[in-house]
Amino acid sequence: MPTIASLALRQPPLDGTANSRYEDVDLEQLSPRARALAEAVQQRSLATVGVIWCALGTVRALIPDAEQWHDADDLGEPVFVPWSAWSAYPDDSEMDPHDYLEQQARRINPAYSIVGAYPRTPVPSYAAGAADNGWTRQQVLDYLRAAGRPIAPGTWSSYVARGQAPAPARKVGRTPLWNPAEIQAWTA
Repeated sequence: MPTIASLALRQPPLDGTANSRYEDVDLEQLSPRARALAEAVQQRSLATVGVIWCALGTVRALIPDAEQWHDADDLGEPVFVPWSAWSAYPDDSEMDPHDYLEQQARRINPAYSIVGAYPRTPVPSYAAGAADNGWTRQQVLDYLRAAGRPIAPGTWSSYVARGQAPAPARKVGRTPLWNPAEIQAWTA
């Protein structure tokens, strides 16, 4: 059974001729990470895009000598960071809103777990979204470049097609996603 959320994702034209219109999004069609993002938008009072809060890790893991600066009760608390780097979704775009949400969810740093519109109010899909760590082709290429093995996008696609590189673990819409562990093993 579909779970529908009504979200104002599109940007109206600059001439002011139209207001933001709401899109019906079936949350069941989204990857866990994109679903968490849609639920975060839904948490906002007008269900519009804006600042989304993400968890980066715990105080203990991220702050050097955290024990000296924080109470023992706070060491396991998450460190929250805001994200608002939405790309435009023009009012006249033909892109499906599900594809748009998938695209935006993959733009968020993979180390970030989407919490919600408010840092202390996690969305229902928070845990599932945090576990959804598939890499897009661009994220794979960025990883390879950082590892000192840069590959052009066309070369990567050829390697995958010939079976010389790992195949995508799954697809979300038309976007292939790779398992990070497989890419790391292949690089080694």
